[in-house]
Amino acid sequence: MRCLVLAEALRDDGYSVLFATRAQVADLNDFILSKGFSVINLMQPSYWQTPTSSADYAAWLQVSEIEDSQDFINKVANADLIIVDHYGVNIKWHNQVKQHLSCTLMVIDDLVREHDADILLDQTLNRDALEYTKFRDCLALTGTDYALLKPGFRCSRETLLHNAPSEKYTILISMGGIDLPNASLSVLVALQHLVKKIPTTVLLSMRSPNYEEVKAFVNANSDWVNHVDFVDNMPEFMAKYSVMVGAPGSTSWERACLGIPSIIVPIADNQQTIALQLESANAVKVVELENIKSDLVVSLEEILSQWQSYRAHNFALCDGLGCDRALKQLKRFMEQC
Repeated sequence: MRCLVLAEALRDDGYSVLFATRAQVADLNDFILSKGFSVINLMQPSYWQTPTSSADYAAWLQVSEIEDSQDFINKVANADLIIVDHYGVNIKWHNQVKQHLSCTLMVIDDLVREHDADILLDQTLNRDALEYTKFRDCLALTGTDYALLKPGFRCSRETLLHNAPSEKYTILISMGGIDLPNASLSVLVALQHLVKKIPTTVLLSMRSPNYEEVKAFVNANSDWVNHVDFVDNMPEFMAKYSVMVGAPGSTSWERACLGIPSIIVPIADNQQTIALQLESANAVKVVELENIKSDLVVSLEEILSQWQSYRAHNFALCDGLGCDRALKQLKRFMEQC
């Protein structure tokens, strides 16, 4: 989704933009096509690997880096700028692609690992550019000043900043992706124990393997919770809620931009750093997946008791102009090449 934000900004600026992806179950290829972009289909693996953990990034790629890079090179053939955003793609891939295509390479990452990028973007809160330039001299765009958010977020932010917040609390549960561990249902079960129910919406795609189970819970508790499959205008949709429950990731900066206090539930190893940074900034409460039953309601009550303070801390983290800044830096770099 963050690549789509940057892709639309590049297209608006006159660039011809294509996506290269590997088609698989629950992918977003149809959504990418619906946004007017062409998709280059990368090779299918001889067999599909099942990741052994959320950090098994090699299995995320499904083929070796060399196989993937060679297939990419053959199918792309020519490009001035390549933007890669994949935990399973590392320096071997970078080296091969840069050598054969003689292109500028931009890497979007947050793992602080060795790379061969000309431009590096890591939107993690308080990330220092030196953490990447120690590997290779590059243009490092780091921190939430470069968070890739849709333009609509800055518009909704301005509205929220200048309008008095509603006195009635509402909750949005949005765990992102397919929510494999079914954190959405665990959160709903915990909220069910509130003496005074708070109007709640759960955003969960039909791509989730837990879709039917969550839908059944919502149907049985329709007096206080409703379900939404998909939202095309997230800024306006999110702006309706006073508290969110979700996973760390790009959505963290969307919530912060809109000043929405959150309960963060890390569901992958790579999300722990973001969660800790946000909690240190007094913008969220972190609840571990296995502790939702015992800790979620307590954390919610603490946020509601200090809601204005949490809201202010979120607004201070991200202004929604990151894509504009990234595009200006990228264009300046390309003009100098």
